[in-house]
Amino acid sequence: MKIKLNGELKIIDHSYEAINLESLITQLGYQPQLIVVELNGSIINQKKWINTIIKDRDCLEVVTIVGGGSYS
Repeated sequence: MKIKLNGELKIIDHSYEAINLESLITQLGYQPQLIVVELNGSIINQKKWINTIIKDRDCLEVVTIVGGGSYS
């Protein structure tokens, strides 16, 4: 299956069954508690990842949350 991940084409091997967003995020090595995922233009709530099936040609944007700031 081919998807677009953060603007780049990526081939995902899942020939044996459908893959949900939660499994894909884990397979790609992301830490689920530190990211926000947009699928085809819509932000997907993390509680819905397990029921969200990824399809060929889907477009994902994964944004990592980074802490920081300054104390005055």
